[in-house]
Amino acid sequence: MTDWTPTRAEGERILQAFIPRMGRRYAGGRNTDHGPGAHKAVSVLSPYIRRRLVLEADVVAAALAAHGPEDAEKFVQEVIWRGYFKGWMERRPQVWQSYRSGLEGDLAALDRDRRLRRDVQRAMDGQTGLDCFDAWAAELVETGYLHNHARMWFASIWIFTLGLPWRLGADFFYRHLLDGDAASNTLGWRWVAGLHTRGKPYPADAQNIATFTAGRFTPRFAARPAPPPRDRAEAGPPDRASDHG
Repeated sequence: MTDWTPTRAEGERILQAFIPRMGRRYAGGRNTDHGPGAHKAVSVLSPYIRRRLVLEADVVAAALAAHGPEDAEKFVQEVIWRGYFKGWMERRPQVWQSYRSGLEGDLAALDRDRRLRRDVQRAMDGQTGLDCFDAWAAELVETGYLHNHARMWFASIWIFTLGLPWRLGADFFYRHLLDGDAASNTLGWRWVAGLHTRGKPYPADAQNIATFTAGRFTPRFAARPAPPPRDRAEAGPPDRASDHG
């Protein structure tokens, strides 16, 4: 994504090139993160969709025309998640307000707590010593993109292994992602933390990471057995984090 060209023509080119892979190939390969420069099983259209250079309706129409509703089902579902989360957040503005006020408090805590400031900076700089996490931090900053599976693993490790405030992680994503979207980013982090679906956090699993990074990483880590972060904003229905393309 380092050579991202923000034009409608480039978005249309990427869309047309990915149409043959919007069916069963997508469903079978979409979960594997092959790393920077190798995100071939996913469309990487999300930055273009985020900026309305490509529209969801056009992407869905292309998938259905090429593969039919059955084979294109998984791809179509993932395209729709971002729009769904926008609508969900619009109907619950208190969730965004809670995130913003909580983030202000977390940023203020960084000024007061030197250890927390050090630990957050190490995480953002990719200097935790956990190879997979550090690689994703570097990829995010350098390219502005992460595979959706990597986003979920990263958020889970940030919260439950490193013990860092979830809003600071969400802010880190939002500041660097080319497809950064207030609704899908905030609600994705809330889902991982166990706030969006109350009491059901997403625990990153070392074996799962090894399997779905095609063996690039064989991490060893443990999630802290802590309760989900507290948040007084209204909890959502039983959903899960959206995919980002």
